Amino acid sequence: MPLPIGTILDGKFKIVQILGEGGMGTVYKVEQVGNPPYYYAVKELLINPTMSEEDRKAAIDRFNKEIALLRGLKHPHIASLMLPFQERGNSYFVMEFVPGRTLEKILEESNGPLPEDKVIKWSMQVCEALSYIHAQNPPIILRDLKPGNIMVTPNDDVQLIDFGIARRFDPNKRTNTENLGTISYASPEHLGSITTPGQQRTAQNPGRLVQTDARSDVYSLGATMYHLLTNYEPDPIQTPPTGSILAKNPRLRTIQVGNQRVCPIERVIIKAMQQNPAQRFQSAEALRVALQQCLPNGTPVAQSTIQIPAMSPNATVVVPLPVANSLICPRCGFQNRAGAKFCKRDGQPLLQGAIAVPPQAPTRSSAARSPIQARPVQQPIRARPVQPIKAQPIASSTAIPSINDPGAAYRLGLQQLNNKNYSEAVKQFTLALRLGGASYDLLCNLGRTYRQFAQSVKYSDKKLFSENLKLAAEQFEQATRMKPDAFDAYFQLGLCYRDLALYSQATATFKKAQGLNPQDMGIYYQLGMVAMEQGLNRDAEAYFLDGLKINPNHTLILIAIGQLYIKMKQASNAINTLRQAMLLDAELPEVWYELGRAHMLAREWKLALSALEEAHKRDQQNAAIYSAMATCYLKINKKQEARQMVKETLQRDPTNAEAIRLQKQL
Repeated sequence: MPLPIGTILDGKFKIVQILGEGGMGTVYKVEQVGNPPYYYAVKELLINPTMSEEDRKAAIDRFNKEIALLRGLKHPHIASLMLPFQERGNSYFVMEFVPGRTLEKILEESNGPLPEDKVIKWSMQVCEALSYIHAQNPPIILRDLKPGNIMVTPNDDVQLIDFGIARRFDPNKRTNTENLGTISYASPEHLGSITTPGQQRTAQNPGRLVQTDARSDVYSLGATMYHLLTNYEPDPIQTPPTGSILAKNPRLRTIQVGNQRVCPIERVIIKAMQQNPAQRFQSAEALRVALQQCLPNGTPVAQSTIQIPAMSPNATVVVPLPVANSLICPRCGFQNRAGAKFCKRDGQPLLQGAIAVPPQAPTRSSAARSPIQARPVQQPIRARPVQPIKAQPIASSTAIPSINDPGAAYRLGLQQLNNKNYSEAVKQFTLALRLGGASYDLLCNLGRTYRQFAQSVKYSDKKLFSENLKLAAEQFEQATRMKPDAFDAYFQLGLCYRDLALYSQATATFKKAQGLNPQDMGIYYQLGMVAMEQGLNRDAEAYFLDGLKINPNHTLILIAIGQLYIKMKQASNAINTLRQAMLLDAELPEVWYELGRAHMLAREWKLALSALEEAHKRDQQNAAIYSAMATCYLKINKKQEARQMVKETLQRDPTNAEAIRLQKQL
């Protein structure tokens, strides 16, 4: 039962209105006693005396988890946590008060579908909030996104207001501990499993175990948009068939594509609500970009842009799409191969947590980019104000509008970074800095832009590589000063130092990050790699083994230990470690290549050749694989094959020392 109006909580918060009631408590609007008055929202956890001990503990644990999740969040579209307290045996927390109405209330009062442009703009703002929580480490999954949990303020901005069943993504889990959420907006993963096309979920056929991830929130937002644009709740765990949304709301915008008229927003919703997570938009940012294209002044979303798989008329599960080309690491932006479990560059787990990138035709802007002309920076790196880089404009098929809003410039910068248009991304981020001043997120994304561009020119322009890494380091250094407990900024700064061969600074920075998040596997991988690159083999081994105590199945750490044992001439240890890595990820060419090298160290030439052939099947461009195969062929007296491998090596790398030596010998 809610507390009476006028009740004073925590000695300073007077209840002035009841905002909402539920089985576990009430949300109040309160006025802080004092002058001038301030309004807040207070959420109450009411413990019913008739509750079982198990239910009581679960309710308290869920309430405390919500507090823990909200404590570190700061975003314009997320209501901020102020403080928790206890009174009268009940638990409370104070939040920023968000004036306005929920989308559920707005829909109820309208008694019909809401305006398309408004729904799109609100949904784009929700995408921005989702991108923010999904980028946390580990990612936060909202899990209960629906019209009733989205507030629209008098300024027509949205805020997410309920994180009651949100959770942090755990790559080591196969399924959720709790399957909560409102069924009409819940993805199949909310049930703990997904079924194959055409199959029904039954006790005998529970489906494949999965857990909710960032793509589950994408599904829920798609279902929310369906409800707002049709005034019909979506059918639970079903993908709307093509034409069904337009049939419920014929006023939705359509465009002509060939001989067919299609509804862009309908295509976006259908893609967002695919049963198979791999067939949805793979990030909230990708969904936001697609929604932007649905606006009247956006690029129309044609069939080639939003691919919707064909559906069986008797099935609610869609036909799978082709596997995407790559997985982008959410931490460093590296594009890993499809199916990768860990980022090859930084060791970040990619299990359902990375962004899948669909195949794209090259565009003018991606094929003909000018290098970023970065100013030289002398060591040691010193922070200084960010200034616009001197770069020639990059030819683009879409003109970039002039912007006077720092938020719009920032979002456009993110979009250009996502498109790998680095020069334009730096331009927009720098504009956002000039218009609105520095913020942690802005500095980090500017640093990411410089760093990712540097990686793209690593082998083609050493000078630009170094200069842009130093600029990246400057941004991350400023970000750590702005937010001293920022794990991600320290990690990115450590990556910059490592790439610049500033090993003592890299080690110190990674150890700061380790202090903030001692369970992060990427830290142990990076510390080990930094030590190994300095020849500190025992230190490297210790870091790698410490990481394996946390996760014994980290493939990249196992491969790194294998490389280390090869370097230390410990063939048996290298072979055993690399075989363990191979069992975990047999599609990784590096594991086969290093296993081949380990067998070469043991002088087991045929076993080495067999492993190298497996590496060659998976990577036909790596010159080192060909030169190693040439050595094996020569050792088993197959000189013709050895000559061919030497030729293949030199075609790919004319400076390969091993191939040049073998060429003289042959």
